[in-house]
Amino acid sequence: MYLYNLLNTIFNVLEFAILIEVVLSWVYANRSNQYTEILHKITNPLLQPGRKIQEKYFGNTMIDFSPIIALVILMVLRRIVSIIL
Repeated sequence: MYLYNLLNTIFNVLEFAILIEVVLSWVYANRSNQYTEILHKITNPLLQPGRKIQEKYFGNTMIDFSPIIALVILMVLRRIVSIIL
C-alpha cells in the first residue's frame, strides 16, 4: 500500500508540474530563473514525446498539444501501475 501511495504522489506531482509549465508559458514567457529551470528539467522529458508526435502529425501548428499528450500518457501509465499493484 505504501508503494502505491508513493507512486500516486509522484504521478500527482508530475501532472501538477506540467500544469504549472503550461500556465508559466502563458504568463511568464521567455524569462527564466532557477525555479523555472528546475521545472523545465522535470517536465521536458515528459513533454518531448508529445512534441515529437505533434511535429510528425500536426506539423507547424501554433498551439502546443504536448502537455495534453503528456497528461494522457501519464494517465495511461498511472492506470497500468494501479492494475499491476
